[in-house]
Amino acid sequence: MFFNRANVRSPRLLRYPRRLKLVAIITVLLFASALVVAALASWRQDNLTQSLREDTSWVAYKLDRDAVQLLNHLLSASRAEMPPVVQNELNMRFELLYSRLMLLQEGEVNSLITDIEGAGQLLTQIGQQMEPLDLLFAPHEVLDQLPIVLIEAELEALTQLTERFVITINGYLAESATEERRVLSALYKLLMTLLVGMSLAVLLVIAFLIREMRESATARRRQEQLSQQLEVTAEQAQAANHAKSDFLAMVSHEIRTPLNGVIGMSELLSEPASSAQVEDYARTIHESANQLLAMINEILDFSKIEAGHLTLEASPTELRPLVDSVVALFEPRSRAKGVALSMHIDPLVPRWVMADAGRLRQILLNLVANATKFTDHGAITVRVSSTVEHLLLEVSDTGCGISEEQQTALFEPFQQAGASVARRYGGTGLGLAICKRLSEAMNGQLGVQSRLGQGSTFWCKLPLIKAMPVEAVLPNEQTRNFAGTSLLLVEDNAINRKVATGLLSRLGCEVVCAENGQDALDMAASLPVHLIFMDIQLPDMDGLMVTRHLREQGGWLADVPIIAMTAGGNDRQRCLAAGMNDYITKPLSLLALGDVLALHLSPSALARKTTLPAQVQGDTFEHDVFEHNVFEHNVLNADTLIMLQESLGDEHLINLVALYHQQISDYVSQLSAYLATPEASFSEQARQQIVRLAHQLRGESLSMGAEALAAKAKRLEVLAREEGNTKSQLDESLGVVRHTAARTHSALKRWRQKQSSTKG
Repeated sequence: MFFNRANVRSPRLLRYPRRLKLVAIITVLLFASALVVAALASWRQDNLTQSLREDTSWVAYKLDRDAVQLLNHLLSASRAEMPPVVQNELNMRFELLYSRLMLLQEGEVNSLITDIEGAGQLLTQIGQQMEPLDLLFAPHEVLDQLPIVLIEAELEALTQLTERFVITINGYLAESATEERRVLSALYKLLMTLLVGMSLAVLLVIAFLIREMRESATARRRQEQLSQQLEVTAEQAQAANHAKSDFLAMVSHEIRTPLNGVIGMSELLSEPASSAQVEDYARTIHESANQLLAMINEILDFSKIEAGHLTLEASPTELRPLVDSVVALFEPRSRAKGVALSMHIDPLVPRWVMADAGRLRQILLNLVANATKFTDHGAITVRVSSTVEHLLLEVSDTGCGISEEQQTALFEPFQQAGASVARRYGGTGLGLAICKRLSEAMNGQLGVQSRLGQGSTFWCKLPLIKAMPVEAVLPNEQTRNFAGTSLLLVEDNAINRKVATGLLSRLGCEVVCAENGQDALDMAASLPVHLIFMDIQLPDMDGLMVTRHLREQGGWLADVPIIAMTAGGNDRQRCLAAGMNDYITKPLSLLALGDVLALHLSPSALARKTTLPAQVQGDTFEHDVFEHNVFEHNVLNADTLIMLQESLGDEHLINLVALYHQQISDYVSQLSAYLATPEASFSEQARQQIVRLAHQLRGESLSMGAEALAAKAKRLEVLAREEGNTKSQLDESLGVVRHTAARTHSALKRWRQKQSSTKG
């Protein structure tokens, strides 16, 4: 029984050591194989190192030999005129010599030479010695005769250096061989000792080491990947945090500056003040508010572009008026600084092109504004040229210029040329970023060429698509009298209602207000009006739904112009799809409201006064006719117009009236531009220009029978001639001229219609 148990247990005891021995043998064999491979690799590496040293020695030797042979051939050459064949042969030998030097200066050979004490310095000296020789050697086709004496002197110095170089290399090789033999002997002894110790240790732990190494390698790779991800995330978060901090600091400063003007001047307005002070306070508030609005518009434009909501509306655009308007806008400001602003359009540029006129004008405005801001003397030039495929806009100035380092980040958002520039000139740093993204959206490019202290040239290259001319009937800028026009204003905010009502009343409109959508529907059902201003955000239903309900009722509501008033910039398509005719963005202005009314309340639209339901027609129409008769009587001299009609005929008189309207618009625009300059920059030259323009406006108005406008122009001329009058008085007088010009325009139009109906 006991024997049987021993027989059963003994195989298990024998089998376990055999497995261990098998594993140990395999491990030893693998380890030995590894040692053999390592030895072979080391031997191979030693061979490669030795080969490299031999190659270096050989190249150094050939360098020295080639230098000596070149010198010998030169000495054997005739001192007299050298044959071209000999000269070319010498040049080829020199090229070979130079190639030897290049081999020593590149790759692993150069690394080895650098490690040799003194060899690197000698190689540098050889290279320096070769430089004058490179200038002295040339083929016979390039140089008729070689300067033999100079070449001999330089070659003698070169051979001395190459000889020392070869000696240094050979010495290094000898020392290396001795050192390697000594090290190799010591390594053999150490290797035998290590092999014995490592063999014993490996047999015990090799299995565990392999497993641990694999696990460690896997963990390390994961940790490295995680570390890299964390670093990238941290950098992105830090960059975003810095950008956010910079943006908040910049926006805070840029908002507080004009906001300080608004709050401060409004507090001063609440105190007793003279009329001149009140006017100055109001102007400061208006300028500060416009500055604040411009900055908000920049931020909104940029956010719209970044969000991918930018839409372009390409249409036939006449280039010259567009560029003229930009130049005319900045001409008074540049003139006040003593900077000449000029424009040049190449005759080959097509007159009409397909482009988004508003975005193209925005790019030009920003570029010219920057040039005007950063140019204190010299000139600014706007150039327009074209090729077969591209339209090129350039704005050049003689300002402070931009360094190359600053140019790299110039078109990035919230970036300016420097901290000092930001402090001095202000701004959000978004203008150029917006321009670049707009040009890219139009499949174009935007760039700059500049040198510090020598000015800059910003250019915008866009695809050139020619367009056919179109005739657009635009509302006259001076038509701002809408007496007798009834409007429905749908606005829930009390302040917005107050502002809109006040501005529309200034334009002569009669305004009825509704505070929500249901009130608007009830009022529209019982009170026909000529136009409806509709807010988008209302408390009970939005303005889009109210518009749909109004259009569904039919009748006069199917055709009445409905204008959206929105604070957003992406509502245009939604408004038009809901049945609205147009939209206007807040904050509202007198000019913007007047433009919208003039566009949608054309004579044909205003004629609806006579076609309104009977219950609202009667007395109102008779009152309007009476007002118009008195209006024309006070504005025009009918005898002068009749005389012109008899002398010129109807057709020529119509053309003359149209030309007169254009002249009035041009004169008023130029007068407004001259008076737009700050009080401190208002010069005597600007005053003289106002006198000239007012005098011309007076003369042409008298010729056309516009006696009221002529009288107001004369008043402005007299005020401008007298030095004691302030710019605010001239502004007030120009406002009267502008209002009278609008009345004159309306009176002439009605006179022409009356004459046509009388003859018909």
